[in-house]
This record gives sequence, structure tokens and C-alpha cells, in this order.
Amino acid sequence: MSDQPHGETRSSLTGRHLALVLVLFGAAYFLSLFFRSVNAILTPVLERDLGLGPSDLGLLTASYFLGLGLFQVPIGLGLDAYGPRRVQAILLVVAAAGVGLFAIGEGTATLSIARALIGIGLGGCLMSAYHVAALWLPAERIPLANGLYLAAGGLGTLAATAPVNFALGFMDWRSMFAIIGGMTLVLGIAIGWKTPDPPVRGALNLRASTAGLGTVVRNPLFARYLPLTALSFATGTAMQGLWASAWLRDVAGYSQSIVAVTLTAMAVALTLGSVLGGAAGFLAERFGLHLRHVVLGSAALFLIAQAGLLFAQGAWSVPLWLLFALTYNAITLSYALVARNVSIAYVGRSNSCMNTVTILTTFAVQYGLGLYFGLHQDGAMRVSPEAYRIGMATLLALQAIAFAWALLGGRRRA
Repeated sequence: MSDQPHGETRSSLTGRHLALVLVLFGAAYFLSLFFRSVNAILTPVLERDLGLGPSDLGLLTASYFLGLGLFQVPIGLGLDAYGPRRVQAILLVVAAAGVGLFAIGEGTATLSIARALIGIGLGGCLMSAYHVAALWLPAERIPLANGLYLAAGGLGTLAATAPVNFALGFMDWRSMFAIIGGMTLVLGIAIGWKTPDPPVRGALNLRASTAGLGTVVRNPLFARYLPLTALSFATGTAMQGLWASAWLRDVAGYSQSIVAVTLTAMAVALTLGSVLGGAAGFLAERFGLHLRHVVLGSAALFLIAQAGLLFAQGAWSVPLWLLFALTYNAITLSYALVARNVSIAYVGRSNSCMNTVTILTTFAVQYGLGLYFGLHQDGAMRVSPEAYRIGMATLLALQAIAFAWALLGGRRRA
């Protein structure tokens, strides 16, 4: 099958209008990763204000991914039927409601529901952004655009670190969330106003859509790259979004201020890695290589970083955490790789099916680590270093198997 089967339906959206639309969808993904990561900084505040332990924090943080993951397929169907404008504008209203509930919520249950609503509302950000790129950019520029979207998400992760820590010095977390909720609502309105509908759009046909899901799943690249993508993203997100903070505190013994600085550096690395990954995907094919080489190369470096962290001591862990953050988000360029093997009519469903499994894997890893760490904490609510290493070693072994599966079959299929 051709590498470029979906170049057949481009519209006239160009110039400044196209740039504005790309920026708006990038801003939405910025918010998505902000909320994905903000609990890493909020952990001490939530522990103090609400008395939460590791299992509570794991559930609270993972609820975002549960809401996000469960709605990926419906979002994909909506994107293919109605386009990114309508889907993303409506979802951002839901996200704003979830942020508002989080700002006034009390207790683990209410805050978990709020986080799930935020996850649902922000669940289409990356898929909508990828869909915009597929609709209105030349095929050879899509990997670069996707990398820039990932970079926008990296900036969201960055904003959730030291800037949040600074903001908490002069406002409480509830006021901060109320402000961000208002900004989320405004962004939804702007997307609904400025984004055109796609060149080809039709009503949602559940029978045809279900058949389309079968087409997506039968794509040989889907099964080849999904395990590696899901496990890598889940591990990277679970660690950077919550447990890296606890690791730096409990294993490395760093103070909260040093933890915040390290998390900020990791967010910068995540952003830089996303840009470099997108640029590498664009340049690789200019020089006779393939997007799969970027995906697999990023995965190899990510595995090396994790292996090093199993044995790292003190300050030696910081460069490894930076390599960890630099590499894992670029692995999701596999979405573009897999979607190339289907028609543009199935791009939304292809991306969303990939994202469903990836995000639900993230939920399982995030919550599972919380339950496991909760069984290995002392009276001061600190988790033992051995527990962190066992958890990371288990995830590393699973990723190594998935890497071998992608590597052995990629040359034949990709």
C-alpha cells in the first residue's frame, strides 16, 4: 500500500488563517499536557490539604486518563464524520466544566470525577490536531507538524512545573484552576469560530464506522507499533506526570524546590525532544531513511535511560531523567506512521484507536503503580527505593519485548 494514500482531499485553507488554526489546536494540546502533568507539583499540596496517600494520588491522577481513553473511539468517529472544529469546540466546554468542578471539589471521589471530565474534554486535543494536519498540510509536512504539536504539549508540561510552583506562592490551587477553566472555555469558542469544516463531511453512520474500525485494526502496522507506543507513552507519562517527583524526593532525597527545577528541566527536554523528533521524521525521509527509524531510535534511547535509572545514585540520575523526557514523546510519531497505511477517511479512527489503547494503558500503569507503591510506604508516607526500582524494571522488561516485536517486523511492513 502506498505511503501517501491520503493526499487526495486538500482544501484551500492556507496562509495566516491556516497558521491561526494550527496554533489554536496546539494551544488545546498545551492544556491537555498541562493537566496531565500538573499533579506532580500539586502532590505536596494535595497531601497537606486533603490527606491523600499514594493510592489516592494514583487514582486521582489516573482518572484523567480513564476519561480520556474511554472516549477516544467516539472522538475518532466524530472527527471523521463532523471534523475537528465541531468536535474540539464541544469537548473544550466539557473540559472547562471539569476544571471548574476540580476548583471547588472536596475529597478524592469528587476530584477524581472532575479529573475524568477534564480527560474527556481534552481527550480529542491531539487527535484533532493530527486531523487538522492531515486535512490541510502536504503529506511530507505532516510529521513535522505533529512534532510541533507534541512540542506544544511539552510546553504545557513545562507550564505545569516551576510556573505552577511559583503561582502557588501567591494564590491557592483552587483559584488557579478557576482561572484556567475560564481560559479553556475561551479557547473552545475560538476554535469553533475560526476553524472551517473539512472539505468532505458526512453524517455519522455507526455501521460504516464500525466497519472502518475493522479496517484500521487490520492494518499490519497497527499491531506492529501499538504495544511499543502504548507501553512507552504510559511509562513516560506516569513517571513524568507524578512518580518522577516522588522518586526524586524519596530515592534521590531532593527538596521540593530542587524537585520543581528538575521537573522543569524534564519538561524542557520533553518539548525539545518533540521538536527534534518531528524534524528528524521530516529530514529522515529527505535523506533516504524512514519515519520508523526515528520511532525506533527514540524508543532505544528511552530504554537506555530507564535501564540507567535502575542503578543511578544522587545527581547521576538527573541526566538520565532528562534523556527519559527527551525521548518518549517522539515515539508517538508512530501514529503518523500507522495512519499512512490507511485512507484519509480512516485517519481519525486510526489515530483514535491507537490513542485509546495507549491512554488506557497509561491509566493502568499510573493507577497500578499507585496501588503498588501504597503497599511499600513507611510511616512518613515515603515509598521505599526498592519499590520504585522494581516497578520501573517491570515496565522496562515489557517495553523491551514490545521494542523487539516492532523492530523485527518493521523492516518488512513499514
